[in-house]
Amino acid sequence: MDDSAKPPFLAIAVVLDGGARAAAVTRSHADAYERALSAAEGADISGVDLIELSINPTSFLALRKIFQLDENTVGLYDLFPLAGHLAPELRTVASQFLAAEALWALEEQGQLGGIPLNLKLSLPKGWKSDPKELHERLVTAGALDLSPTAIQTYKDVKATFDASK
Repeated sequence: MDDSAKPPFLAIAVVLDGGARAAAVTRSHADAYERALSAAEGADISGVDLIELSINPTSFLALRKIFQLDENTVGLYDLFPLAGHLAPELRTVASQFLAAEALWALEEQGQLGGIPLNLKLSLPKGWKSDPKELHERLVTAGALDLSPTAIQTYKDVKATFDASK
């Protein structure tokens, strides 16, 4: 089977408040995982995983303000499709990178009020944190090589996931 013909792997990427209490994080993760599994019920997928991108509490507070979130919010979750053939360590990098791109965009727009992000992605040994290099490595690894069927599967699951908030 061609790698792009494999069903998509669904990654729940979470931008996590690095200062949040473990119990609150566990509860929040469980809710997001349950939403994703319910949304994917009956769909042809390669798997589901939750990947964290922890940021400092000050940066997370800025996100709470931007999005007008409750003070008890400890994570911002999104669902991304990844190629079904991707190795677990590359799924982690790809998920964190996709979440980081959204944060970098907010930072570039000045929406974080000048608060630096200082993101630390979980990179394989020898990889540099340069966003352009990371993007190139993920493209080379085929992280987003998805068939039209896999893309449609993701769109259907994502719509259900988003509607369940």
